Amino acid sequence: MGLQEHRQAKRSSAQNFINAFFPSHRFTMIERSKNSYSTMLYEFVKDIPVVCPSCESKAIVKTKDYHLMQREENEIQLVCTACGYNQKLAKVSHRVNTSQKQGQILIFGAPVDPFFHLPLWYRLDLMGETLWAYNLEHLSLLEQHIGAKLRERNQQTTRIRSIGARLPKWMTAARNRKELLSAIEKLKNKT
Repeated sequence: MGLQEHRQAKRSSAQNFINAFFPSHRFTMIERSKNSYSTMLYEFVKDIPVVCPSCESKAIVKTKDYHLMQREENEIQLVCTACGYNQKLAKVSHRVNTSQKQGQILIFGAPVDPFFHLPLWYRLDLMGETLWAYNLEHLSLLEQHIGAKLRERNQQTTRIRSIGARLPKWMTAARNRKELLSAIEKLKNKT
């Protein structure tokens, strides 16, 4: 037996051992969540579908390359293709209370868009709570995390601002998984 044949046989026996104790159906990629503890909510703040304030159709908050610390407020705008509604962030009023810091009020982690504070398009009241997502990419990550039976932190204990660490208990509870996944599917099909 040559060296390559010996290595192949060794690899094969190791794989058989792993398959015997850890069947492949037990940890498929659909049942595992790896990146929800390394992804932060701010990463989904791009082209956010919202309810148009004028016609209640689907409008888009265009954020271009938004970054929390380096942003151009003039580049953020609300556009509705159904009625033609168009508004730039610079036209939104500033804080009225002078004791607060100056500048725009940005709201993250709520079922409204961070800039114009309009209701999100991907939003659904469910079990006395509100399921929401900024966009389809955010919704897909939620679906992956909620549907996962194994949620791996991968030694990222310091990422307390990640989506996986910040989701409420009602979203991560196994008893709500089926209802949440069907609600996410309903939101994905919303036009």
